[in-house]
Amino acid sequence: MITTDILIIGAGPTGLFAVFEAGLLKLKCHLIDALPQPGGQLTELYPKKPIFDIPGFPSINAGDL
Repeated sequence: MITTDILIIGAGPTGLFAVFEAGLLKLKCHLIDALPQPGGQLTELYPKKPIFDIPGFPSINAGDL
């Protein structure tokens, strides 16, 4: 049996942020997703779409996140 504090479903931007925040609180997390790589629907459906609201990047393609 796996013991965890939080199970997060979805490895998109919100799920990854939730894992980050839980880690700051020293909580054990498990992250599951239907896709083989993190990034969510942006990286799967729109890998060449430019994203303009990511801190630290004036513009970056979704697939490069």
